[in-house]
Amino acid sequence: MERSAQNNRNLGACLPLLAVLLLAFALRVFRLGYQELRGDEAFGYFFSLNPIPDIVLRTISLREPHPVASYFVQKGWLALAGHSEFALRFVSAWFAVLAVALLYGLARRLAIGRPTAILAAALLAISPYAIWHSQDSRMYSMSLALTLASTWLAMQILGGRRSWASLAGYVLVSWLALHTHYFAAFVLLAQTIYVLGLSLVDRRYRRQLVPWLGLQVVVGLLYLPWLVAAGDTLRTYSGAADSPGLASALSRALSVFVAGETVPAAWPWWTAAIALLAGLLVGIGAIRLALSSSPGRRALWLLALYLAVPLAATWLSSRQRPIFDERYLIAAAPPFYLLVAVAVLGFEGRRLVRTTPAGAPARQAPAALGWIAAGGLVVWLLAGGTSLARYYADPALSRTQGWRELAAALERYSAGLPPAQVRLVQNYPDPTLWYYYDGPVEHLVLPPSEFDAAGAQRHAAALAAAGVERVVAQFQPADNWDPSGLAQQALQSHFTEVAATEVGDWPVQVYVRPPAALEPAGSSFANGLQLSGVSVQPDVLVPGDVLAVTMQWAGLAPGASGGAKLSLQLLDASGRLVAQTDRPLVVPAAGAGPASYGIALPETLPPGAYRLILAIYNSAEPGAPRWLTSAGRDHVDLGPLRTLDQPSE
Repeated sequence: MERSAQNNRNLGACLPLLAVLLLAFALRVFRLGYQELRGDEAFGYFFSLNPIPDIVLRTISLREPHPVASYFVQKGWLALAGHSEFALRFVSAWFAVLAVALLYGLARRLAIGRPTAILAAALLAISPYAIWHSQDSRMYSMSLALTLASTWLAMQILGGRRSWASLAGYVLVSWLALHTHYFAAFVLLAQTIYVLGLSLVDRRYRRQLVPWLGLQVVVGLLYLPWLVAAGDTLRTYSGAADSPGLASALSRALSVFVAGETVPAAWPWWTAAIALLAGLLVGIGAIRLALSSSPGRRALWLLALYLAVPLAATWLSSRQRPIFDERYLIAAAPPFYLLVAVAVLGFEGRRLVRTTPAGAPARQAPAALGWIAAGGLVVWLLAGGTSLARYYADPALSRTQGWRELAAALERYSAGLPPAQVRLVQNYPDPTLWYYYDGPVEHLVLPPSEFDAAGAQRHAAALAAAGVERVVAQFQPADNWDPSGLAQQALQSHFTEVAATEVGDWPVQVYVRPPAALEPAGSSFANGLQLSGVSVQPDVLVPGDVLAVTMQWAGLAPGASGGAKLSLQLLDASGRLVAQTDRPLVVPAAGAGPASYGIALPETLPPGAYRLILAIYNSAEPGAPRWLTSAGRDHVDLGPLRTLDQPSE
């Protein structure tokens, strides 16, 4: 009976933690694959597809600013789970849930009461900041879990539960943390300062100082080969974030732990208000620990260092180069949530007044602090809940930019021609598109390197020489690569633009180059204008595609068209108009090349047989009369067409 009662008590104690972990898991897998990958996620995906030796060599040669452990883990996982967005991000979600459990374990290792430990784990579980990174297939959630595990093992070793397993585990986990993110070193530094401080004030810890420093030496020696290999990266990386002042950095750090990264940049007052709330709660937590028992004061010393050292080191690093980014602060999140939980529930999670082992009352924290912290927590939950809801539902905060839609458009624009006759071009080497487009058409970047006008012209000329008849180009803002339209200039030198549209967030342009010889047309109009040659690309219709029509004119002097317009019309089998484009008729000078035009086909184009006609009319005259051909007709048949799934006659 007694054992059964104990088991029931243990089960009852585990149920709150289990509920928190299930909540953390649910929030992290909810819509995990819904949003598109962002650029860094796509880069990491393609990077992890390389053989392991190549991952190492390319990290060093390309001066990739992150080490390799997360790529190794992702590579192994993808081999088992596939390559969907859900599979890619599940690794981060898994480490994020593990971090919630480790935070609870660390709190208990610091002798923090069970209710307070549960609250800290719950705050991390519902944190918009932590959830954002748990649904991002990068190394940040992995870094969070590994630095937490390192700190938990450190407290176990320092607490007297030293064994070969714990020592080896600490070395391994710390070494892996350093191979996941360089800033994990700041957490190890905080641990060492903690041990040094304890050894100065408590002789019991002086005996542990030398063994502890020996552990750090072992970790350092194991990590030294990588530091040597990646030394150039660490010395020369120029940064890709910013260098804020101290007040701004602290405000951003505290507010992001509460409200995540969904606060609009146009709301600096909101960021400041949330940061003040967070600072108040952390301060109350620190006061309550300072006024608690000796274990509580030791916990305060650790948590203060665990929070302050990574924040300060990241900020100081950004004074030399712009590398301050909220995502780099994730290793400092655990002490923040622990201090807030202590602010609300106290060190033991039961009462404000403790007694010393001798029975004398300890210093008492004012009861009002608990009520103030509880009110602050309510505001926190409202702000964090609003932020989390916006993250899940607000399109303005979504990673999705239209890559799936763009990939589908590229598929349509290239489906009607043999892959060898088409190329896909982007003006910036963003790998995200090539995660979503997996068709057979080759792609390239113009310009091939930043600001390379000569390279862009050279590559465009090579496409024309290789017989490429169509180029589908996607453009995006690229001030650090193609700020002046070098890609467009190069393509316009060798191809003709026949269509331009917006797909997702980007302009897409279709360029064509006429075949070496046009099909003889042999059509003439009564006023002497002659259509001597024509080409229609492709010769089958693809719904949503662009039909490119190239025509060679003769017989009229340049400018003799009198402001007439040509109309290209696609008709179905019953003669009903399906698609049309009207353009000014420009009669070229003698010896000039042909002119190309594009007709946008509807995405709902039904299967069947169609025909293409050409009509010329004068829009300035009443009724816009058509020019008649020499045979007395008001249009020229350019030939029959069919959809891909319609058999030819």
